[in-house]
Amino acid sequence: MRILVLIPLIALSGTTYALTLEQSVAEALNKNPRLLQKYAHFEAKYRDKRTAFSDYLPQVRLYAAYGYENVNYNNGNKINTEMARRELGLRITQMLFDGFKTSSNVARLDYEMRADQQSLISEAENIGLEVTQVYLDLLKAKAIVKLQRENIDDHYDTWSNILKRSNKGLSSKADVAQVQARLATVRAELIAAQNNEIDLEANYYDLVGDYPQMLTTPKPDANYIPRGLNTAIDLAIKSHPQINAANLNINAANEQIEHDKSDYWPKLALELDVNDNQNIGVYHGPDDDARIMLTMSYDLYGGGRTNSQTEASKWRYQEATAVRDTTIRQVSEKTKLAWNAYILVGQQIDFYKDNVDFAKETQQGYKKQFDLGHRSLLDVLDSKVELFTARRNYLNAAFDKSKASYRLINATGMLVEALRVDTPEPWRIKDDEE
Repeated sequence: MRILVLIPLIALSGTTYALTLEQSVAEALNKNPRLLQKYAHFEAKYRDKRTAFSDYLPQVRLYAAYGYENVNYNNGNKINTEMARRELGLRITQMLFDGFKTSSNVARLDYEMRADQQSLISEAENIGLEVTQVYLDLLKAKAIVKLQRENIDDHYDTWSNILKRSNKGLSSKADVAQVQARLATVRAELIAAQNNEIDLEANYYDLVGDYPQMLTTPKPDANYIPRGLNTAIDLAIKSHPQINAANLNINAANEQIEHDKSDYWPKLALELDVNDNQNIGVYHGPDDDARIMLTMSYDLYGGGRTNSQTEASKWRYQEATAVRDTTIRQVSEKTKLAWNAYILVGQQIDFYKDNVDFAKETQQGYKKQFDLGHRSLLDVLDSKVELFTARRNYLNAAFDKSKASYRLINATGMLVEALRVDTPEPWRIKDDEE
């Protein structure tokens, strides 16, 4: 099931609702101003193409004029003629051949339009990754806040126990103060964790345009995670929208060369002129004519303009090729970094899990030994810190692995598809011959 942008999110009064990661990305694609800017550029390019296509069609021009005419001299003889002059004309011009100028221009703008569409999709991929990262960071922040609360409860239990022991003379006031100091520290850490959560909620709102009430833990689609580095790089080069856009811009630059070379060719057109005039020159009455002509024009010399334009376009072609090669390198490097992060973070998780298990075993053992008088209170408190740190590290690694998975999918240019999010219908290429 795919998620459409423009989702109607209906919330009853007083009812909270959750935005899944997929819905969050869909909302961002619909509302994010960066995408709206890219979309406006794409739409403008489509209109540019439609404007260029109009040169294939007949050009119809209507001319009309009315005024006063007074002729004083004609061939040396004085003529004092005053007339109400009227002109009315219609010209229809059909381009037959313009040296492939129009066809090249339409093709160039079509490639540029498609390149803008790919740039729009690439920006959607980037925003999708940003939403994914802040979504996972927010989930992690909430988990850490929960972990901090549990840590406070644990320290509070220890403080209560030490306080009871102190009242019985089994622990000193220094022990009580030491636990209170640790309790104050973990409370401060809770406030810092809550502040981080609030900051992430603001970041989420900036990207998505809404504050979620609840979050659900997403799971990356394993079908979109490449099985090896070479496979990932090949997939990225084949499907990444940035590379697709760069290839389309090369095609556009090549068509610009053909466009500029059009002035080497003669121009042919069919023209129909019809005039219905009245009182022209010194002649009273109608002055009508009509003609249909096959016209030809050919620039014999234009000051070297055509040569210069063509050479400039050839250099722009070389520029577009270099941009494509640079883009391939950047996408390949990005994919390699994403793959390394995915592999290494995955390897860390097992070690962090072992760390949690051993730290928990140590903390429980120290507590029993403390009750028997074989361990100091400081040993117990330090073991709590070590256990908390181990749990937090494991949380970080678990969420980092999810982030690395989505980052790797994004590096191949497939994140929006992997999330089953349909891009908006207006992003589709339109048929301008409709």
